[in-house]
Amino acid sequence: MSRVLLIRHGETHGYFDDVGLTDHGEAQARAKGKELAAVLPAGARVTMPHAPTARGTATAVTLREVLLAELGPDSDVAVGELVPDARFDSLQFLYGGEARESSGVAKHRLGLEGELPDWARAFDRFDTDFGAGSKLGGPIDRWMVSTDLHFEPPQVIAYRAWAGIRAQAPGTVALASSHSALLRAFASAALGHDVGEPANLEHVDVEVHGHRATVTYRDEQAEVDVPAEVPPWLDPAYLDRGERAAHRW
Repeated sequence: MSRVLLIRHGETHGYFDDVGLTDHGEAQARAKGKELAAVLPAGARVTMPHAPTARGTATAVTLREVLLAELGPDSDVAVGELVPDARFDSLQFLYGGEARESSGVAKHRLGLEGELPDWARAFDRFDTDFGAGSKLGGPIDRWMVSTDLHFEPPQVIAYRAWAGIRAQAPGTVALASSHSALLRAFASAALGHDVGEPANLEHVDVEVHGHRATVTYRDEQAEVDVPAEVPPWLDPAYLDRGERAAHRW
């Protein structure tokens, strides 16, 4: 068995670029680290994959520091090093011929004036205030229900999350610092309905037992198959290795 906690990053300074955590976000991560240190089973082998974004990395750094401090040098819980993993990355956006972290694209959108290209109009429909609402916890509702040619679809990000989960070694507990879109898409696929936007440092709990997994989010739980096949309309290179280049027609 392996266990993976998909953890949303702490409060960030905004979504106008790839930026780090606020002081409150750091405090959220410290509180989560103490919470997790108190419930890790004896002898656990903890791995620390994380989204390579600034906010994902900062959350993972703080979680690990607090875990080590709370567990102490004599603990039999082994906490591994931080491992950047693109499979747990934030929502992607097609810009300049490759998929890029969506908040990192916002700075390019903010620099535009006059008539907008298609990608900028798509970005505006998704995020009309360039992250101000998201910073305050506003949901990204349109992305879950609308067809768009630029944003990574929720079905794809759910498979990407599964690729990261499948890569974790048996017998480990992975604390994966990630993003709201990944948590929301993954949990919604498992539970069969839109679960809504996760709060900062909220997590989705995934216990993998061979070909089956138990997914728990808030007060809901579902037994699901661990995906063994990738649909023919998805590129395994993108899911498993983070290949981000667009394919030319």
